[in-house]
Amino acid sequence: MRILLVDGNGDLLQTMRRAIWQSHRTWEVLLAQTGEEALQLLSRDPMDIVIADLQLPDMQGTELIHRVRDLQPGAVRIALAEPALAEPALAEWSEVVEGDLHRLFIKPLEASFLVGAIESLDIEDDEATVRAVRAFVGGLGRIPSLPNLYTELVALLQREDTGMSEVARLIRRDLGVASQVLKLANSVHCASDRPVTEIGQALAMLGVDSLRALVLFRGLLSDFDSPRPQGLDLEQLWFHSFQVATGVRRLAVFEGETQLADLAFSVGLLHDIGLVVLATDPTGRYRTVLEQAQSSRIPLAVLEHDTYGVDHAQVGAHLLSLWGLPPAFSRPVREHHAPPAGGGGFPLSAALHLADARHGGGTTAGIFADGRWGLHPNVLVDGERFARWKDCLAADENKS
Repeated sequence: MRILLVDGNGDLLQTMRRAIWQSHRTWEVLLAQTGEEALQLLSRDPMDIVIADLQLPDMQGTELIHRVRDLQPGAVRIALAEPALAEPALAEWSEVVEGDLHRLFIKPLEASFLVGAIESLDIEDDEATVRAVRAFVGGLGRIPSLPNLYTELVALLQREDTGMSEVARLIRRDLGVASQVLKLANSVHCASDRPVTEIGQALAMLGVDSLRALVLFRGLLSDFDSPRPQGLDLEQLWFHSFQVATGVRRLAVFEGETQLADLAFSVGLLHDIGLVVLATDPTGRYRTVLEQAQSSRIPLAVLEHDTYGVDHAQVGAHLLSLWGLPPAFSRPVREHHAPPAGGGGFPLSAALHLADARHGGGTTAGIFADGRWGLHPNVLVDGERFARWKDCLAADENKS
């Protein structure tokens, strides 16, 4: 991996490079103290990540980041800003060059934090494929940002003195999210005959991870009110995603992996978010892709690759990593069409694939359920486990 650090402070650059090298000696770190030096390096070598300060001696960091997007759209673009510049920078990006920036961090920041942020991008597994996905997402005119409600929720949960009542007050501010919280609590937890009618009780039943995933999902949909995703039934997508989430969560609990239940639910809820991104293609090509998938036996992911060179699983996983979610979250999303074989522990990607194929709303899921194109062979390798999982999901469907 090749990383370009751009900052007018030479001592800071050396400190950052030393910290990165100590953690990952195979990473190549290039340094530039001016925007012009950075552009010369960018014209010579491909970069995986560009991290630039907003105040450079010879140009505005916003201008450099914009030129990085033009020169190397596949590079992840991260800006650093002093606290006093953070809000004006965000306002400028939202109004002028919204698609230029992937992440913005406030200085000063620990070198270990920056290393962790780079690690969370998870871009080393398949160099050719990942570079193509980054180029596609990086070249979009508009990159979905973290929903404001999600940012507020994370900040609130990081406080040691936060109580559930404060979280409930925050959630009540968004009626759409609040109603879905109640719906999920009543659907996922059936131990009581009494319906859950109070937000605080519903939050306690759902858990923090599931709440974060719900806020992300609903925030992403509302973020795309304009432009509206073309040819995509968002309510049908929500229903399918919820069904998959409950199914993969049930498989985790069934296998005794209760500590993974919230993660499984969250991954299931967000596994198809790449569809929403692709459906905002201003050329309208994705509507044709969806129509072809509906009328033919060609898998949706194959049609997406033929049209864009990437599929919605790859786009969604990369978007999640840009948002800072860890590889444990983004990898199952990326792998849910073709889960890897073997491996120790609970195979979350395989469980997600099966829940998507067999539990994602049946015929009502339409093109969203991968089962219409058959199961991946890697899910069938362990015949005994597959039979158990199939029976588990079937029993769940009979209850509902």
